[in-house]
Amino acid sequence: MQTLLYMLRYALPVLFMGYAIFVNVDIFTEDPLWDEVDGDIISGEAASEVAGLYSAALPHRDTAVSFIGAGRYLLLNEGREGVTPGTQAWLFSDEEMSPAGEPTLAAAVDQIAAVSEALAEQDTRLVVVPIPAKADIYRDKAPEGAGAAMEAQYRRFRAALADSGVPAVDTRPALAEGRDASPMYLTTDTHWTPRGAARVAERIAASDHVETGDTEFIRRKRDPEEFVGDLVSFVTSESLAPRLGLGPERVTPYVAEKAGTAEEGIFAGDGGGEPDLVLVGTSYSANKSWSFAPALKLALGRDVLNLALEGRGPLVPMLDYLEDPARNAADVDTVLWEYPVRYLGQPEMTVEEEIHG
Repeated sequence: MQTLLYMLRYALPVLFMGYAIFVNVDIFTEDPLWDEVDGDIISGEAASEVAGLYSAALPHRDTAVSFIGAGRYLLLNEGREGVTPGTQAWLFSDEEMSPAGEPTLAAAVDQIAAVSEALAEQDTRLVVVPIPAKADIYRDKAPEGAGAAMEAQYRRFRAALADSGVPAVDTRPALAEGRDASPMYLTTDTHWTPRGAARVAERIAASDHVETGDTEFIRRKRDPEEFVGDLVSFVTSESLAPRLGLGPERVTPYVAEKAGTAEEGIFAGDGGGEPDLVLVGTSYSANKSWSFAPALKLALGRDVLNLALEGRGPLVPMLDYLEDPARNAADVDTVLWEYPVRYLGQPEMTVEEEIHG
């Protein structure tokens, strides 16, 4: 059986490699084809022309890659680097399979403590909002052992923050206890659902780390959204995905509108004035599809200035915030730093950079 699995794992890629070699031979030995490239290779002018030759000679490349990925997923329950398939069509990020070593975690916490000290110099309090890994909350869908390892990482992270004197909300119970009532994370995407985000916001409000206010917000639904999970591209193409059980994800985001504002002022709660509560973080906060900032407004009764960024990890948005000259003129009481624990095992999440207040 092991021999068969080994053969299947490499059979399709070998076939595609053979196809690619055949095309390369055709391109570089056929004079009419190669003569079409007139650009200067040193200056890079030929690059687009060569790419054009490959596009013409490999008309089925994308289709072949998609089918190879689909076959590998169906036969071996594997994907390309970046994704780790679980059971029942659940996909997980490879980052959730790589727990942080003690030096890496310690470096991350030291950097967070430095940020806390820098903010304290401006009379601003930092509160970390650690986001548990999807593999932890849905360990029954994840590869064996991944959930326990990510839970241990979450607990080590919170303990290290406590030892450093950095306040952190214990968000894990909110997601773990709510997972059977409604999905907390998306099946084929790295992110949480609006309901998962709302549970965490409610947990923050119930903690003693952030003061609540008395501003009344009204929850207004936006149009439902349907999209392909961001992990699907590591398996196969968007068109083939539904045939593998990796169909589109659906969410219904919402906004939090200050009570008394006109309906057309749908973004009244997303700007205007100078909120003294700032949210910094990753796409868990920045992407409006998950509605985390509106959930915080509803739960806390306070306006929130959302400065999170997509695709930059947790550290860069915070460094950008600290380096923003406008921050020194703002009267910010608290900064919430949303921080997914799956990033802790990634060395690039810590940089040799001095934190300035």
